[in-house]
Amino acid sequence: MNKERLKRMVDRTLVYYVIIGILNFILCTAIMFLLFNVYGFSDHVAPLFNYGLGSLIWYLACRYILFRNKPRSWQQIVRFLLEVIVCYLISYYIVAPLLSRVLLPNPRVRRFFSFGGEEEDMIRGNCEMTIGTAAYAILNYFGQRYFVFSGRYELHRKRRLRDGGSPSAEEDTNEKT
Repeated sequence: MNKERLKRMVDRTLVYYVIIGILNFILCTAIMFLLFNVYGFSDHVAPLFNYGLGSLIWYLACRYILFRNKPRSWQQIVRFLLEVIVCYLISYYIVAPLLSRVLLPNPRVRRFFSFGGEEEDMIRGNCEMTIGTAAYAILNYFGQRYFVFSGRYELHRKRRLRDGGSPSAEEDTNEKT
């Protein structure tokens, strides 16, 4: 990877992403671990609450603060929901189980994740939720930046209009707002 491409990837948006992400992470992850460790929600249901609330906060932060994305469209909302679902599935159903199987045989790792109790399910659940959260954060940044809030989708829509294609009714509405 050349320096210019790296500079484009690591810019103001990455710094804001980290700051907003930390705040969102603290709030939503606390809710997730509380639901899992105190209220007995499963390690697959507790993260759904985390990402439901977190996604709403995140969409608003990304759209208005992080990527300063002004055009409104249903396509963008669909891309956002699709991106969140794909990141969630990859993080919690592929990455987290695989890495927890590699990490949990280590006694130090097991001890670290035993904060919810000594039962095997609690240790595994805490480990998988932590790994899933980290994997989701990484995948989500690139998905939001290059798929959801990328200007290229707006550019393609404008090209279609310029080349004589007719806008959809939704695009007409968005042009006027």
